[in-house]
Amino acid sequence: MAKTPRRTRRSNRIQKALATVGVAVLVSTALPRAVGADSYDFNSGNDNGWQRYSLPAMWAATFAFPDDGMGGKAYRIYAPPTGDDPFGLGNARGGSFLPTVYTGRFYMGADFLAWNANWEQEAGLLFYLQDVGLGTSDGYAATYSSGYKRLYISAVNDERPTTVAEVGNGNLVLDPSRRYRLVASSHDGYTLLFQLFDLAEPNSPVMSAVGMDGSYYSGYCGFLVFQQRYPSATDGAEATFDNYVAKVPAAGEMPATVTDLLPAPEGKAREFYPKISVSILDRDTSVDPASIKFFLDGQLIPNSSLTIEPALVKASNPANMARDFSGATASYDITTLLPWGSKHTSAVVFADNTGKLYTNTWMWTSAYPLLPATQSLPIGSLGVRGFDFRTVQSENGGVNLANSLARARLQLAVPPQIPIDRSATGIVQVLDWDKKNEPPSNVPGLCAGSYINIAVECRAYLELKAGTYRFHIVSDDRSGLYSGLADTADMLVLWENPDSTANATFEFAVEADGLYPVHLIWEETGGAAKLQLFSVNPDDQSETLINDPANPAGVIKAWYPLVCYSAESITGPWTVERTASNTVKTVDVTSPDCPSTVVGSMVTGGRFIAPVSTATRFYRIEAPRKVTITKFEKGSTTVQIDYVLE
Repeated sequence: MAKTPRRTRRSNRIQKALATVGVAVLVSTALPRAVGADSYDFNSGNDNGWQRYSLPAMWAATFAFPDDGMGGKAYRIYAPPTGDDPFGLGNARGGSFLPTVYTGRFYMGADFLAWNANWEQEAGLLFYLQDVGLGTSDGYAATYSSGYKRLYISAVNDERPTTVAEVGNGNLVLDPSRRYRLVASSHDGYTLLFQLFDLAEPNSPVMSAVGMDGSYYSGYCGFLVFQQRYPSATDGAEATFDNYVAKVPAAGEMPATVTDLLPAPEGKAREFYPKISVSILDRDTSVDPASIKFFLDGQLIPNSSLTIEPALVKASNPANMARDFSGATASYDITTLLPWGSKHTSAVVFADNTGKLYTNTWMWTSAYPLLPATQSLPIGSLGVRGFDFRTVQSENGGVNLANSLARARLQLAVPPQIPIDRSATGIVQVLDWDKKNEPPSNVPGLCAGSYINIAVECRAYLELKAGTYRFHIVSDDRSGLYSGLADTADMLVLWENPDSTANATFEFAVEADGLYPVHLIWEETGGAAKLQLFSVNPDDQSETLINDPANPAGVIKAWYPLVCYSAESITGPWTVERTASNTVKTVDVTSPDCPSTVVGSMVTGGRFIAPVSTATRFYRIEAPRKVTITKFEKGSTTVQIDYVLE
């Protein structure tokens, strides 16, 4: 894994881009305007009065006005990638602002309609912007990072950022099918609030970054898009905004406000027993903690069941920045397992120090991971234990590729979208490898040595009973466990790394007894390399490797994904041959890098034997690789089906 902390790495990337000596283009003749109020819906199809910021020539940002889906226009800023950056321009970036000066107290907001979710980028708002120019710009940026999946407030000095506040824990994944709104404000000029709203719940924030900093107190407001992955020939930065508003709120117009709600408005609660919580920030007025009341589906929750703290704590903020703020936090733990897919309405009511009441009502869905019975095979249908694996590695000239599952998927694609130097496929019994072990338990298919830019996909059917499960995963770098044997639009995310490493537990439910197909994707960028997958006994918290071949009590078995189906017609319907036996042939896997060392075992073919049917039957085999039936022989009581895997 990469050893550089994320915050330092991010600062270095942006600093390299923005402190580079080069040329930026400011496109506007607008003069600074006195403090006031601005609104712009872009329905005119132009940005007259806005001042654009862009790199020059072929790296210049473009500014367009696409349909907003509501009968009007929106504002799209696109900064193309700088590639190998021959002129040292740094990261792709672009922005624009209105030359209205806001001092101290302010409010600004804009709809956030679209962004490139596949790129590592930041996009959002600028405020207190001043001394605008390449290497000179100062102010604050309030951005959503699709790369780090967080909200940030950054103080920018000569275009060098320092993180003031952050929130999201690497798990803030915005849904491109939904519409959001970004709001930045300050009631006193140094307490900084950046809120994210789902437009379906315009009064209840999904989450907020809260920080405290006094570096800047006055300046312009506007938009920013910024490329995080640098250098890159493919990733730039882009976002689409709409319905911009900026103003100076009147005295008393910024009362105590809700900053965070759980479960998130219009969100999905992935926990079996979710927590309802609210965080409230004091501003012109202060919250009365004793006044807080919770409702769930219209029923008042007794105050004795609430946990109330007379402060708002942002523990994810940098250690050298403010984390404690005046306000309150209240929470309630649901103790009943809610039906999967059920929709719920939560409400919080509180009073401020003037006695005025405020209400936030929001909806959410109980959506803990549930493996549906329709995806399963009957227990006993498969006969070979183990996981299918496919390992690929890219040397990339010794340079680390992006540390992301998106990069791993590009390597694992058929054909690969990133050049591959090594590949192997085979069968393993457990997911348990660690480069640092003595001796090391190496990644299957690879020799001991450099573990740079690896991607591995593992597939199996897990034998599960109806009920709930807890797994423990140790992952260095990133990994994800999903339903199905391959990525599909409707696959269920059982778990996915929020950061570059993980040592975490996660839970999911199973609807009925059966064999459930799953696939795991793991990647390693550089340094240490580790992956382990265990089940956890809820009674004593003991752990067992998934598919431990020693078969200890409670082991969850994994079955190799070779399935024999039959049907009375070539067009189906096809059903699994539950009583078919399967004997596989395997060969040792070696590598040109260590030809005398066995680095894995590969299934090359085998034989299914199934009972003879009294009716005409057609047979087919599903396998993790291309499969060919080489022999079909019918006996008096059984049929023999020989096959090979390519």
